[in-house]
Amino acid sequence: MPQRLDRTWIRIAIFYAVALSFSYLARFWWHTSDPSDPTHGPLAMYLHVVSALGPFLGAWLVWILFRPEARLSYAGTSLPISLSMLAVPAAVFGAMGVDNAYGLNPHLFGVHLGIWIALYAILEETGWRGYLQQEFRDRPALLRYVIVGLFWYAWHFSFLIGHTVSGEILGLGMVVVAAIGIGFVADRTHSIFAAASFHVVGNVLGTTHEFSALIPSSRTRLLVVLVCVGIWLAMMRVWKMRENRMAAGARA
Repeated sequence: MPQRLDRTWIRIAIFYAVALSFSYLARFWWHTSDPSDPTHGPLAMYLHVVSALGPFLGAWLVWILFRPEARLSYAGTSLPISLSMLAVPAAVFGAMGVDNAYGLNPHLFGVHLGIWIALYAILEETGWRGYLQQEFRDRPALLRYVIVGLFWYAWHFSFLIGHTVSGEILGLGMVVVAAIGIGFVADRTHSIFAAASFHVVGNVLGTTHEFSALIPSSRTRLLVVLVCVGIWLAMMRVWKMRENRMAAGARA
């Protein structure tokens, strides 16, 4: 038991060291381009995914070195549904159209926004739910979600940016609540793609500077989130019905 515990924490330490390193460098040294600044060009938003590379690379390093027993797959139990969930933000933003300072067609720019935010979320969720949450699989579900939320909060380094204490407490609470919701989705679907879909909610609502700068209207962001969540919940319902049919067929 102690040996197993030691290996678990060695894996977690390696993962988190990589995750923190990339996050710190991206935020305070590399200064990846601000996607809301038109002087950087319309595709500069994709450079912002560098800060999400840490959890992704950390997870894959641990998987390659240690080959731990449990991990989520990207597709979960349904590749078509999980991919469709990922495509929803691009479809919604593309249909709505997003005005921009780059001179791009608003609908094309909306599609770019959806692709960017989905890619960013996949990289993060590979680490948080795809890897880290599985390391605590022997603990009660709510405790697992909260533990991952604490790791996730510290990874943002928001406490080094000069926020007020009350702002930090609020930020911590929001990240933990998000970790509970996304953690449930990950456990329900066994899919990193599905978890990444719900990860998008926090980003779109404006908890990141980038999205609040690109879409200043909080009403617009809230509307996008409500539409996306409604579609995702319907997809998860279809997913559940599909699994029930498959289980019934296997018993027959």
